Amino acid sequence: MNRFYSLLPLIALFCLCSFPVQAQLVKSPSAADIYREAEAALLEGRADQALKLFERSLKAQPGLSAARRGMGLCYAILRDYPKAIEQYEAVLKADSLFSRALYYQLGEAYYKAGEHKKALEYFNRFEELQKVGVDTFSMNTEREVGDEQRYLSKLESNIRACEVTLDSVKFVNITKVSNLGNAVNSKDDDYFPYITNDQRQLFFTRKTDNGDEDLFASRRERSGWSRGSAVKAINTEGDEGMCTLVRDGRRLYFTACGREGGLGICDIWEALVSAGGEIGEASPLKGYANSAKWESQASISCDGSTIFFASEREGGLGKSDLYFSKRQADGSWSEPANLGPRINTDDYEEAPFITNDGRTLYFSSYGHPGMGDQDIFMSWLDDNGEWSPPVNLGPPINTAFRELGLFLSADGTTGYFASERPGGFGKLDIYQFQLDEQLYSEPITFVEGLVIDSALDLPVAATVEFTDRPSITTGEDGRFFLCIPAGDSLDISVRKNYFHPYQNIFIIPKWENKQFYTLEILLKSVFEFPPPQPARQADTTTVITPPREKPQEYYHTIFFDFNKVNISLEELDLLNEFLLPLKGKNVQRLEIAGYADDIGTDIYNMQLSEERAKQVALIVTRSGFGIDKISLEARGELINDEPKEKNRKVELRVTTLE
Repeated sequence: MNRFYSLLPLIALFCLCSFPVQAQLVKSPSAADIYREAEAALLEGRADQALKLFERSLKAQPGLSAARRGMGLCYAILRDYPKAIEQYEAVLKADSLFSRALYYQLGEAYYKAGEHKKALEYFNRFEELQKVGVDTFSMNTEREVGDEQRYLSKLESNIRACEVTLDSVKFVNITKVSNLGNAVNSKDDDYFPYITNDQRQLFFTRKTDNGDEDLFASRRERSGWSRGSAVKAINTEGDEGMCTLVRDGRRLYFTACGREGGLGICDIWEALVSAGGEIGEASPLKGYANSAKWESQASISCDGSTIFFASEREGGLGKSDLYFSKRQADGSWSEPANLGPRINTDDYEEAPFITNDGRTLYFSSYGHPGMGDQDIFMSWLDDNGEWSPPVNLGPPINTAFRELGLFLSADGTTGYFASERPGGFGKLDIYQFQLDEQLYSEPITFVEGLVIDSALDLPVAATVEFTDRPSITTGEDGRFFLCIPAGDSLDISVRKNYFHPYQNIFIIPKWENKQFYTLEILLKSVFEFPPPQPARQADTTTVITPPREKPQEYYHTIFFDFNKVNISLEELDLLNEFLLPLKGKNVQRLEIAGYADDIGTDIYNMQLSEERAKQVALIVTRSGFGIDKISLEARGELINDEPKEKNRKVELRVTTLE
């Protein structure tokens, strides 16, 4: 799911062509032999050994600038850019006309060392020196000229990268990054952090020496992060990792490779998460997000409607591109759209992260001008729906080493990412940084709505409508989730059978999002609900008390099929037969009590008993009895010695004056 690239041999071979041994007179035979040996070592990718050999050749012939330049190149390959700068500058100090291409190499070393003003100075100097004839410089071989053409093709983008990075330093207020410690980080690669809204649980990917990738988790404790442990509900013998959750915490996305049911090398899978945090059975995304190629590293929008991911599918602009897909009404995912040439290059773009407001994208790239290896960039979505040219986040997030997989906490003020920088516990380690304010994202409040029967204090499944956004149909738990800009208003209306119409406007405040901002949509029943009373055993026979002008009570029981709320035709006939003689009487009250058996959860059985009572109430009102006379009660499951089918019922008691 995560791509690891070895660029060292390519860099060594590319840069080797810039300083042939013939470029400078070598006086000492031993120095020449050592120099050639150094070149051979560099060509084979042995930069450490090549460095020692260049040093020896320089000692043998102190004025050998080509050897000093070779040392600078070795230091650059080893990512010791300050020492590379030292050697390059020493060459130019001794002979400012030694090589025109060296000005570009020095600018690149300064850029990767994080000294962008100096880098810009040398890039501009290299550009100005193009006006000077190539014969002016002692290193004027054909290979040197060929390298210059490659440098010139990258010069404009590198100058722009310097300028953008210098600007970014002004508005990216990050002064320090810190390692998460050896409880999370190991000797192996640890990367792709995801942290829950409350910032108490961290998920991350670990790749061991044997190449296996698994999803790990750690919890924040008083003493710090707990020791990372494998997530057994996700991991298999194949590769898994790079998880992300919808901000409501109820749906998880992750990468799985080589699983039965997948389409490609690696695919994006999803699993439901219970309110208690249990991960359910996983399955690959439905629709078109996955392909026969490699897909990985998903980032889901705040409300779960849009997924961003990396893919090597056909038709892309580079080696891997970033795409997005929309969730359809049936839960499947639309045909992915490429994020376009401003984001994607002819190289690798990976690890997208979309902010809560959906308008700022962070991602990792080898293709955009960087500071030495893979860097983290950001881009903004403008009012025309176009992504801005990416900005390198610059130091201290990006270094001359590899960085990838930025993630921002729910409140947008804590960032996490992985880096190969020196001083860690292994290869890629996970780091964090703090921000005083959200980093280029409008404040968003996580809103959890609950539709509730106000009389019974029970959840109600309903369709919630809004004036400025699509309606939402809740589950049986009556729950819905929204990501709302802080300060916005939310105009809500609900129409549901057996309840009065509901309408209200809520002002959504700025929220720190460690917990949801909760809205309770309290629906008022059209029926009266008396205080709960102990269950009573009902008699199915009609009892008539003879005294006139005194209260008389009539009883009837309606039975239901297992897990059903609709009345069968047989029971409906019996109910109508019971109600018919009561229509001419002075009815004072109709009390309706619903029951369920003890199969299922308490909450579900309470909801089931309520729906059964409402079905009976609906028939009673349609038979001509006033709604103001009716009261409902949901009593939930009934446990007794009776067969279960006898407890799936509604008891009706009618009080009259005769």
